Amino acid sequence: MKIDLAGQAALLKLTEVDLELNQIKAQLQALLDSPELKTLQSDLSSSAEELLVARTEFENLQTSVRRSEEDIRLVTERLVRDRERLNATSSPKDAIGIQGEIESLGRRKDELESIELELLEQLEDSQKKLELATVKRAELQAQMTDLQERLTAEIDAVKARGRKATADRLILVDKIPGEVLKKYENLAAKQVAVGKIVDRACNACHMVISSSALDQLSKLPEDEIGSCPECQAIIVR
Repeated sequence: MKIDLAGQAALLKLTEVDLELNQIKAQLQALLDSPELKTLQSDLSSSAEELLVARTEFENLQTSVRRSEEDIRLVTERLVRDRERLNATSSPKDAIGIQGEIESLGRRKDELESIELELLEQLEDSQKKLELATVKRAELQAQMTDLQERLTAEIDAVKARGRKATADRLILVDKIPGEVLKKYENLAAKQVAVGKIVDRACNACHMVISSSALDQLSKLPEDEIGSCPECQAIIVR
């Protein structure tokens, strides 16, 4: 195949550019598949569940405390009425009955106040859990924002390199004959497609070339390319 020295230089440079493009694709994929991002997403999901559980528990306890306060209020009002009835009655029999009810309501009030005290303690603990879950969630969201900004900046930088490399590739391709380019692309799909002989070895496969093969390659015209006998890569001057 015929290709002038400028075309051979472009072919060698094309190998470098295609390698860079492959690296850019790998870098982009690595950024998109960032383990740090996946871990943070998982942590955020867990923190959302924790926050929901903490908020639900806190709200349920608030409801229980309000219900307990209402129960105490009703018992207290009943006690006030019974004491008024006791003071107003002139019947010993009625007084005994009212006094028994007052004592029963007193015990009930003590029980309700004990329950309320326990609920208030639980509510205080629950509020602390809710505050911790809220802070944790906010911290994770801030970390996510920072990470996304950093990843976006890195992705934009890699994409910019990709656009430049793609533009460079188009310029190089224009300098290479179609037949040579087709052979290059077929090889490039499987291996390093272009190499040079350096210290009697092909720098595409790093295999030492026999003396007879080197002699054949050296006898080729300057504008004709050969192939590595070991890896079949295109050999340029």
